[in-house]
Amino acid sequence: MKASDYILSLQSLSITEINAHIKSLSGIEDFFDANDTIDDYCFERHENVSKEEYGDWQTNQALALSVCRKIKLQGFCPDIIIEPTCGKGNFILAAIDVFDSVRKIYGIEIYKPYINDLKETLLQRALNGKNNPECISIENTNVFDYDFNALAKKHAGQRILVLGNPPWVTNSRLSSINSWNLPEKSNFKQNKGLDAITGKGNFDIAEYISRMLLQAFSNNKGKFAFLVKNVVPKNILLEQKKSKIKISNVIQLNIDASKEFGVSASASLLMCDFGGDYAMKCSVFDFYTDAFLLDYGWVNNNFVSNTAFYKSSQQFDGVCPFEWWSGVKHDCSKVMELRKDNCGQYINALGEIVDIEDDLIYPLLKSSDIGDETIREASHYVIITQHYASENTDYIKLKYPKAYRYLISHAQILDERKSVIYRKRPRFSIFGIGSYSFAPYKIAVSGLYKHARFSLILPIEGKPVILDDTCYLIGFESESTARITLEILNNQYSQMLVKSLMFSDAKRVINKELLMRIDIKALAVKCLSKQNNVSAQEFDNYMNLLSSGSLF
Repeated sequence: MKASDYILSLQSLSITEINAHIKSLSGIEDFFDANDTIDDYCFERHENVSKEEYGDWQTNQALALSVCRKIKLQGFCPDIIIEPTCGKGNFILAAIDVFDSVRKIYGIEIYKPYINDLKETLLQRALNGKNNPECISIENTNVFDYDFNALAKKHAGQRILVLGNPPWVTNSRLSSINSWNLPEKSNFKQNKGLDAITGKGNFDIAEYISRMLLQAFSNNKGKFAFLVKNVVPKNILLEQKKSKIKISNVIQLNIDASKEFGVSASASLLMCDFGGDYAMKCSVFDFYTDAFLLDYGWVNNNFVSNTAFYKSSQQFDGVCPFEWWSGVKHDCSKVMELRKDNCGQYINALGEIVDIEDDLIYPLLKSSDIGDETIREASHYVIITQHYASENTDYIKLKYPKAYRYLISHAQILDERKSVIYRKRPRFSIFGIGSYSFAPYKIAVSGLYKHARFSLILPIEGKPVILDDTCYLIGFESESTARITLEILNNQYSQMLVKSLMFSDAKRVINKELLMRIDIKALAVKCLSKQNNVSAQEFDNYMNLLSSGSLF
C-alpha cells in the first residue's frame, strides 16, 4: 500500500488518532501537526528553493551510507541519532539501515516540504515491512532555535551520534541575499577591532552549528560526524579551548566535493568523540581509500598544518626581524587600475584614456604576477593617492589638477566603496600604504596560492613597484640585501617551515601572522654560512642589519 492511500484510509479518525496509528506502525511522532486536517493532506513540493539560503546541497544516499558504515567500523553503535539539518533525510535513512542499536531519532529541518517527504518515506518503509526505530521525531524548526542542551540532559548516559551535512555557506553571504536563516547576530569568535568588522568577522555557518552542537554535547557519550569544508575542523581544533569544546579522537576524511555535491570546495567528513581532554591533533585520511595523509594540530603550543614537517623545521619558527606588510587595497579597479595601449597611453577598465600626472602612477603587481625569482616587468599600473594611511588628499587638487579632475569624474564610484575602512577617511583614500610601499626593492609572496615561492621585485620604469592587497612584502633600500633575504626565504628549511604552517584550503593560504613567524636570523646562520656567494663581510653586515630591527 502507498503511504498516501494508507493515510486516506484513516480519514474518519481525528488527527490525534491518525498520529497514534502512524506512530504505532512506523515510529514517527506527530506525523501531522495539530492544525492540520486530513482534507488538507497534500504534501507540499519544493520548487524554487534557494540552495544558498537553505544550505540545500543534499547528501546522496551512497555517501550517507558510506559515512555511517565508517562510523560503525570504529565500533560505535548509537542509541540516539540527531540530525540537526536533516533535509530530505538521507542520513537518517542511512543510519536506520546501518545501525540496529538505534532507539530514537531526532531530525530537525527548517524547510517543511522536505519534512513531508521524509515522513512519507519513513511511513512507506514501515508499510513495506521494514523496521524503523521505535521513536522518530522530525521537527520543523530552525536549527539555531532548537534546544540541544535539553537533549543532552535528557539522554545523558546514552550513546549519541550527531551527524549530518550543515549548510556550506557563510554568514555574510546569507546576509547579502537577505536570508533570515541565520544565527542571532553576535561576534561569536570574540574578534576585536578591525578583525571584528572585516574578513575575520565572517564565518562559515557549518562551523557555527558544529561549535554549538559540540558545546551542547561535550559532557555526553558519543560521536560527532559532519560533512563540512576543511576550514571547519581546522578552526574547531585551533579554538577549542577558547570555545570550551572538549573533543577527542579527531579525524578528517577528505572527500571529493565536486563528485559528491557538484561544488568546488575542499571538504571532508569531520569525526570526533565527545568529551575527554582537549585534542592535540587531527589525523587526515582519504575518505575513499582510508590512506593516511598527514597530522595537523598542536606541537609545543604551536598550531601547525603538518606536524611532521614542523618537527623538522621548528627551530626556525620564531619572530621575523623584518616587518611584513600587505599590499595596497583600493576596492575600485575600474578607476584606480590602468594598462598601457600600443601607443603608450594609459587605459582604465572602463575603456577610457587616462591622461593624468605621471607622479601618481606606479607599476602594479598582483598575486598572479608573483612566482618568478626576479620580476622586472609589470602589465598593470595603479593610481596612488596617498603616501601613508589617512594622509589628507587635498594636495591632489593643487598639485595634480588633471588627476583631481579624473578622480572627481569618477567620484560616485569611489564614494560608493562599501568597506568600512574608508569611512571617516579622506576622499579617494586607499589602504595598506606606507613608506614600505615606496621601497625600491621588495621581496614579495602571494597570499592566495598553495606554494610559498618568494620573488624579488626590482624597480620598473624607474619607479618602485606597488603590490596589491593579495600580496605581502618586505621593502629594502639595497638590492644586495634583498637578494640575500630572497635566498634565505627560498631555502629548503624556510620552505619546509612555511609548508608546515600554511593550510592550503584557507582563503588566505599565507598571511602576515605566518610570515612573521619565519626567523630569518636563525635561517641566515643555518644557510648563509654555507653559501660560497656570500662573503664573510656580507654575512656580518647582514647579521648586523637583522639585529638592528625592522627596515620600515
